[in-house]
Amino acid sequence: MGIRDSIALYRTGTKARAERLLGQEMRQVVLGRPVHFAADAAADRLAEARLLHAAFDAGYETVYLQYEPVAAAYGYALELSRPENALVFDFGGGTLDITVMRLGEGRPRVLATGGIPVAGDVFDQKLVRAKLPRHFGEGSLYGPRHKALTTPQWIYDSFNDWQAILQLNSAQNRQILRDIAQTAQRKHQIEALLALVGSNYGLKMFDVVEAAKRALSDKRGAEIYLDGPGFSVREFVTRLEFEDVIRAETRAIERHLEETVRRSGLRPEQIDTVIRTGGSALIPAFYEMLARHFGQAKVRSLDAFSSVTAGLGVVAHDVARGEIDLPAHTPADFANLPEATGGRLKVRPVNLEMMQRRIVLEEQGSRGAGEQGSALVFLGEATGNGENTHAEVVAVDEATADGRPLTAELASSGGGRPSAVGALSVQSALRIAPDAQLLLITTRYRFLLTTARQLSDLHSIGQGVANLFRLAGRETVCALVDWAAAREAERLLLVTSSGFARAYPLETLRPSIEAPAPFQFDSPLPGVVVLAQGVARRQDAVIVTAGGRGLRWPLARLPLVGAQAINCGQEAAFDRVAAARAVEPDGDLVLLLADGYARRLPAAAVAEAPRANAHGKSLVARRAAAVALAPVGPLTVVTDRRLVAADCAALAVEEGTKASRLVKVEEGERVVAVVQASQRNP
Repeated sequence: MGIRDSIALYRTGTKARAERLLGQEMRQVVLGRPVHFAADAAADRLAEARLLHAAFDAGYETVYLQYEPVAAAYGYALELSRPENALVFDFGGGTLDITVMRLGEGRPRVLATGGIPVAGDVFDQKLVRAKLPRHFGEGSLYGPRHKALTTPQWIYDSFNDWQAILQLNSAQNRQILRDIAQTAQRKHQIEALLALVGSNYGLKMFDVVEAAKRALSDKRGAEIYLDGPGFSVREFVTRLEFEDVIRAETRAIERHLEETVRRSGLRPEQIDTVIRTGGSALIPAFYEMLARHFGQAKVRSLDAFSSVTAGLGVVAHDVARGEIDLPAHTPADFANLPEATGGRLKVRPVNLEMMQRRIVLEEQGSRGAGEQGSALVFLGEATGNGENTHAEVVAVDEATADGRPLTAELASSGGGRPSAVGALSVQSALRIAPDAQLLLITTRYRFLLTTARQLSDLHSIGQGVANLFRLAGRETVCALVDWAAAREAERLLLVTSSGFARAYPLETLRPSIEAPAPFQFDSPLPGVVVLAQGVARRQDAVIVTAGGRGLRWPLARLPLVGAQAINCGQEAAFDRVAAARAVEPDGDLVLLLADGYARRLPAAAVAEAPRANAHGKSLVARRAAAVALAPVGPLTVVTDRRLVAADCAALAVEEGTKASRLVKVEEGERVVAVVQASQRNP
């Protein structure tokens, strides 16, 4: 996502929230901007144009701009009873602005402005670079002892920017790090670096360091504690160390402060008040600088994070009354803005309109799954209103789906409007709380977290899951997991359509799945995921092919690296894995068939696999395809036409291969899935 789109989404949210609070549409807005976005005039104009375009993209028709330190002074001036010469030291996370103004004599008058592109984010970068790389192998050696090489410096130069750290997570760079780790003298540190990069921890690392920097405004020292999958770093930084790290920037800021005051035509002693605003203005070194130049008694602090916003409100009020004449910008003013080029990271374009519609929907209040009860999430092949067939995930409120034809519910987006899903051929279904985390696994073995409510809201604006996650070509969702339940288990069992099974330790897998960026397997299993379930090693996995052949694997026997748990045979187009489920060794389960029949059987009645790649044993005599494995008890059966309530507890336990009727299906109707209930930690 580009800068302009990111700002537009933020502006869309604030506009929608303001309209909800005010009860009317907003077409005009006053925005703050720094005195200087950048030192280069062309770059400054481009940044301003991006800000304006983002506001237009959010739906504003007219935009006024005011310098942020001037806006802060407008808010401060409301409290004055006499004229003052004020210096505003506006030092935030991205820019430093210095403005000298005359206040208290009617409209505030600007005497001088200045600013340089040095701010809190620069300090974060320098602190990260100074304190953390040594914990991840900087300066260490690798290779043969007689020809040892130093770990490349470019790896640690990426610590200057959390976005650059993301580039280390490319397949090529990860392989470089793995090669270094094999012969590294401080192997544990390179492995920690691999873990840091692989978990996409870069942004969080900068957040942790920023928190330590803020703590130094009140304390003489602060701890930097990074705790992630495969690494744990504790570092301590003192205020003196931090001030030494930023000494060059501090000197540059002081020179700029002196120059701005000179250009105002005032001497330092003629400054009556110094107003500090912005988070970085709270750093003690800059308070001491201002006190040294102007006197401690003159230095005042406004609310570091809201004074500019409050001042912009005053400016907007005066603009509306005609008391301030600011230039009015419209989309036509910047119609020929050139597209920005350059940058190290290549980003894919986003569907801005779709994301804006989602933001507005959230601000107006979700109309999706209800606050109480549960949602039904369906996965299947969709025909997009006569368009191409694709995989889709749809979530609906269970209360609204009860008693309705399944196709009618899935084919509408609410209010009778057509959705992105013209018709859905259901393959699996899950019952889940509306706001519980839902894990989607794709055919490219990407792990995507969402909720049923998010999917329902997406459905209500006529959009599909591919819009939410920007799925690649031919990538589809193939498995649903109640992540809130599965994440607490010992392992995550994956069984694929090709008969492969592997149980991944969740202690190591969980942080990667819950990382900010979607996690993807480097070495996926053959086939697509049929089952993903949180399990314990004491359980057995029962795996059944569409032809009704099955095997049982005690999970304690399943190799950690996985195995081909069942041989699907040569007729792969038909005899693939259709269902799998982990159960207690002494438990019962139900095998459902496409014709509405089912067999209840003890897990122990399924033959234990003698070895990997063994053929399964026949579990049912009927020729109907096996569809699903389910626990014993009340079920919601999904046919290709409707939802049917059934209670398989009434089925007798069958020792042979006989199946009994569970639900009555009409001519041409077939069972396609069963709604799986949440599988809590065993």
